[in-house]
Amino acid sequence: MKLYFKDFLLLLIYFPYRWLVQALPFQISYSMATLFGNIQYQVLPPHQKNRFFSHLDLIFGDKLDTQEKKTILRHFYVEKQKKIADLFILGRKDYENYLQTCSIEGLDYVDQVLSQGKGMIGLNFHFGFAHLIPPFALHKGYKKIIGFLVLQSPIKGVNPWVSRRILHIKHSIWKERGNFQIFSSLKSLTYLAIAQYQHLRQNYIVSAAGDGALGEKFTSVDFFNVKLKVPLGPALLSAKTGAAMVPNFVIRRKDNAHHIIFEEPIQVDNEEEETLKMAVQRYIQRLEHYVSRYPAHWGYWNRMEIEGFEGGIPLVRLVTRKPFET
Repeated sequence: MKLYFKDFLLLLIYFPYRWLVQALPFQISYSMATLFGNIQYQVLPPHQKNRFFSHLDLIFGDKLDTQEKKTILRHFYVEKQKKIADLFILGRKDYENYLQTCSIEGLDYVDQVLSQGKGMIGLNFHFGFAHLIPPFALHKGYKKIIGFLVLQSPIKGVNPWVSRRILHIKHSIWKERGNFQIFSSLKSLTYLAIAQYQHLRQNYIVSAAGDGALGEKFTSVDFFNVKLKVPLGPALLSAKTGAAMVPNFVIRRKDNAHHIIFEEPIQVDNEEEETLKMAVQRYIQRLEHYVSRYPAHWGYWNRMEIEGFEGGIPLVRLVTRKPFET
């Protein structure tokens, strides 16, 4: 029964709901997403709410009262539903109108890095609608940009036919709108790294996740009240290619359009462990800044585990995205 419910839910979201979003005005679509997010919050099992609250306590300590934690949880699920609406809006024929509503700052950093001819590592995070960067960059005239996604295939726990239909929709939107390369297996990570390296050699903007849960080499850095385990991949890529990393963040405005921020470039001069760790700490500090201001935008609140302790401080490992998320 649980398996059939997942199938039904996915079909409902990716067909009739998607068709509605593609036909209705943007703001009505976001109103629907807000409704669905609030419903999801209301029906969330108590143990999932408690786990979410415990993760807030782990990161923020005792800074939040009960009502503040409930507000973050509610906004988290509303934002989650709005990101699904964002994806479907990108699939519309008039998606350029959606992109034109976005605001931006720090674009000079992008031009500065690309002028060096070594490419640019667009360092994104599981924060807001991060996958918007490649479609928006293409819209602004940056043709040499490529995004990378790892989408599990087939979707675990879902009927194979439903899985194929859902992944086809997601693949088509991301490839057409953002020039994404899609990897369907964790075994493809080596090929992903090779593709990133090759495109940087051609002065491309290449996306990489600064707070990803995947990778072969990791380090731990300070993040609020914990040590956060994050991959060294982007920093190593920067050291090997000479391409600077430019952290970027996507923040939803009150009118549901997005504000895109490109931060000061981070250059990695060598592959020494301490150099790599310092570079990672720099961009995780920027993530900490935005998480403190927009906590509901961060996608990992219900996907973290304590792996151990370093000097009495919890070492937190982030867990890969569930297949139902965008």
